[in-house]
Amino acid sequence: MHKIIITSAITLIASLGQIMGQTTSTTTSQSQNRKGKTETYTQTETVKPNGQTITTTTTTSTVNGQVFFGLKVNANVSNFFLKGMDDVQSTMGIGFSTGAFMKIESGYFAIQYELLLQNKSSKLESLTNIDYKQWALELPLYLMGQIFTGSGKIFIGAGPYVGMGLNATQSPESIVPVMHRWDFGVGVIFGYEFGSGISLNCNYQAGLINRLSAEKENMSMKNQTVSLGIGYKF
Repeated sequence: MHKIIITSAITLIASLGQIMGQTTSTTTSQSQNRKGKTETYTQTETVKPNGQTITTTTTTSTVNGQVFFGLKVNANVSNFFLKGMDDVQSTMGIGFSTGAFMKIESGYFAIQYELLLQNKSSKLESLTNIDYKQWALELPLYLMGQIFTGSGKIFIGAGPYVGMGLNATQSPESIVPVMHRWDFGVGVIFGYEFGSGISLNCNYQAGLINRLSAEKENMSMKNQTVSLGIGYKF
């Protein structure tokens, strides 16, 4: 019924145009959101006085910026890059991190800010073994690319991070006077986000600052961390 009414209306307009010796046009448009973009399809039908109909279709895309918040938890292993300590080795220790993130998405690109409470550990092996444990707040920033696959997407990103030490201990004595409180480095992240908002991620961080505050002219300790985790985006 609707098709009959629309067809009749177009025919009437065309007929009036022919009677009056004028060109008439009718335009319809439709929009849909797809992969972070709004795509608008516009179709124009032009009826000339001789009855000839010309149809023109155009498509325009507008990128939408969307802001999401989420929570994540990671299990990690970490140790130190050592320099000037030929008789010492740093082996991986197990830790974890948990916190929140904000993700700004625009089509195939995104920016992700994180605030994480980090627990890291490592063992320094020499004539005597020393266990290091540290707690810190970290602020990573990732510039990300996204590849859409069905209802989900693959993401990969890289960027800097800043860390502030809260507490550090060695077994059995405190090492707070020895370790530098601040940390700075770079990280990469890779993972998959399901359509439900749940994501799996793997990331690697390498510290660029010597964490030693004593004897740092001759020796250096820089953080290295590998983590696997799960997140949920609201």
